[in-house]
Amino acid sequence: MVTVKLQVILLLVSILTLFIIINMIRKYNLELRYSLLWLFFCIVNILLASFSKIGVFIANILSIKEPVNAIFLLSFIFQFSLIFSLTLTISRISNKIGQVAQEVGILKKELEEIKSSETERNRL
Repeated sequence: MVTVKLQVILLLVSILTLFIIINMIRKYNLELRYSLLWLFFCIVNILLASFSKIGVFIANILSIKEPVNAIFLLSFIFQFSLIFSLTLTISRISNKIGQVAQEVGILKKELEEIKSSETERNRL
């Protein structure tokens, strides 16, 4: 069984994290689409901390002896999914940056060609 002290700590940390994330979204420091997983995780943590029977139920389903271990397992699974999601986002952004850099290089070359042909016309 999850102790009352651990429940209070989990609840306080989850609520504090939820307020921090919401505040960052309001101040436009964090985009909503990237924060949805964090918001979901905070809400799940608040539910798990508030209702210890959910942790016991999950532990029984997963055949884990202690509910605390089930909560930690779910936290690890969440963190791995979050890391994977962020890795996908970084990969997409990296590809876009490469495309933009190539387009800028092409535009610079075209601009230099236009300037050089214009200076040649002015000489004639």
